[in-house]
Amino acid sequence: MLGGLQSIVRPPTPSETTSAETPATAPPETQFKNYRELGDLSSLKKHKVLRILSPRWEDTGLPRAGLPSHGYRELADELAVQLGLQVQWILVDTHTQLIEKLEQGYGDLIVGHLTQTPLREQRIAFSLPISNAAEKIIGAATADFSQLENLKDKRIAVGKGSSFVESLNAFSTQNSELNIDIAELETGDPDEQIDLVNAGEYDATVLDHNIAESLAEYRSDFSIGLTLAQNRPIAWAVRKSNPFLLTALNRFLTESQIIQSQSKIYTGDLAEIKKRKTLRMITRNSAISYFLWRGELMGYEYDLMKKFAKQQGLRLEVKVAPPGADMIAMLKAGEGDVIAASTTITPERQARGIAFTRHYHRVQEQLLTHVNALPLPDKDALNSRTLTIKGSHAYWQTAQQLLNEGYNFTLVEASSDQTTSDLISAVNLGEVDATIADSHLIAVEHKFNDNLQPGLKLEPKQSLGWAVRHNNPELLAALNQYIKKNYRGHFFNVTYNKYFRNEKRIDRYQGQRLTDSTRLSPYDDLIKPLAAQYHFDWRMLVSQMYQESKFNPKAKSFAGALGLFQVMPRTAQELGVTLPLTPETGIYAGVSYMDWTRDRFEKTLPLDERLWFALAAYNAGFGHVNDARRLARQQGWDGNKWFNNVEKAMLLLQKRQYYSKVRFGYVRGTEPVNYVRQIRDRYTAYLAL
Repeated sequence: MLGGLQSIVRPPTPSETTSAETPATAPPETQFKNYRELGDLSSLKKHKVLRILSPRWEDTGLPRAGLPSHGYRELADELAVQLGLQVQWILVDTHTQLIEKLEQGYGDLIVGHLTQTPLREQRIAFSLPISNAAEKIIGAATADFSQLENLKDKRIAVGKGSSFVESLNAFSTQNSELNIDIAELETGDPDEQIDLVNAGEYDATVLDHNIAESLAEYRSDFSIGLTLAQNRPIAWAVRKSNPFLLTALNRFLTESQIIQSQSKIYTGDLAEIKKRKTLRMITRNSAISYFLWRGELMGYEYDLMKKFAKQQGLRLEVKVAPPGADMIAMLKAGEGDVIAASTTITPERQARGIAFTRHYHRVQEQLLTHVNALPLPDKDALNSRTLTIKGSHAYWQTAQQLLNEGYNFTLVEASSDQTTSDLISAVNLGEVDATIADSHLIAVEHKFNDNLQPGLKLEPKQSLGWAVRHNNPELLAALNQYIKKNYRGHFFNVTYNKYFRNEKRIDRYQGQRLTDSTRLSPYDDLIKPLAAQYHFDWRMLVSQMYQESKFNPKAKSFAGALGLFQVMPRTAQELGVTLPLTPETGIYAGVSYMDWTRDRFEKTLPLDERLWFALAAYNAGFGHVNDARRLARQQGWDGNKWFNNVEKAMLLLQKRQYYSKVRFGYVRGTEPVNYVRQIRDRYTAYLAL
């Protein structure tokens, strides 16, 4: 909860500053100019703006269960529309800043998981609770803090100014004989706090029980001890002097039914789902179904199911199945309403008491090898080759059938812990000669990786469907109607192309040849003053701009990133930059976001390492880089060096055995690794001119 989630302190972004604080070089017509307003709803309507204070969503990690934090953002947008106001997000890094800005009149509403405490109640007015959380003592895996006496003379670390400080102070006063030492950290990142405990720097920390349970889904190196505070309300907040806004907020939350029930087990059909206004999707964290990229939730299954939920007037909750978990058992137990995870329709699965929709996608098994190897356009090309396949997979039976048909190749059984994605990665690295995988999985990997060479697609085609409980005919009928209406239609085609179509960017400036360093791009005059303002080498920024857009100001990525620096629309909004982007505003947004990204890494890092980390975070997201740094240290590599250290860990985060145990989950590691190397090499070439 926000009571324990605090990120690294940074200078304010333009969206947090007043007009007097706006940098002189920032395009003034694109900046949201904040103002001081302490009035109630009628005053807000005069401004026609609802300023929503919130933590940066990326810091929450990959949502593995329940309504993603992005869902609260959408709810708040709906509230603004209902009030007839335009929304302006004011994003900050700590809950302390949230409360201060609200009190000072530089925001109107706090949206997030804010713990309601007696001291905070004296300062701000809380909405109806959206959930509750018990605060738990957290220790190392070998520690036992289930007994009060075991806390004697212990040093407990929590985020500076968090609700846990208040709870610990009260607890320490009530149990003065324990002599507890409370340490306040600049970071409230729960993963970092557990790391510090495991490193022996502190004896324990404190987390909300639901945060601890979420962390337990991907790490097992901590223990949950006694309860520090019982079921505290979690809510949104306004100023105490804004009763009309509070009334409107509570009415909206009540009508939206986001007040969470303690029960998470439901087996009812569509009518019950509509009563609770939430559709629960069971899926996998993978390159196809559901993942986090540049702070945005994405995935083929996620996008399709989100559209269905919206058409039904429902919010979409996500339940990520842990590695090895049986999704059908989870569905039948009532942990979700529909399985959407690229599941092949088979009689064996249907016999387990589930019903499949009509197919929404069809795939074929496909041969795959490295681009430098001989291609596999037909079955005859398999002769004298080596196929590596997992023995328990259906691909193994396919390979055996090919051997029975007389094709002469070597069949090697992959290790039991290797997934199909791992084998694709092994082909990419040249570790194995060839493999077999589903065509849609190869398509999504090939879209971003030129080292892969897809080969022959094998018959027959397999149908993918979504699964519901057999006694949920209303939901099944609604899903079938949705597929029937949209299959091969515009929305499905656009979504398919977004994830699977390999469309290479057109380099409009490929004919340009660099002869000296006086003119590297058509936009040097725009970049140079911003580079000086933010203390970057302008030639590095030009190299990054080329990598992002090939100097095309109208470039748009598969995920919707825009402009010369391929900034996500939400990021542009956070920076106070209006759309559509011009060359000027696109460069401003990219450079200022790059500056913010760099500031998230320790200033004690060498300048070059800090730059490489910032570039990797710009490409993949800060959370994924943080995961890779932690994984690098676990592997015995240097977590403070990018090349040949953290970049190696980033590549590991493509493998389920690693990404299932980190906070931000799956990342296509080859993308940031290639991104940083190519920018560095181009930058070096610029310097040599």
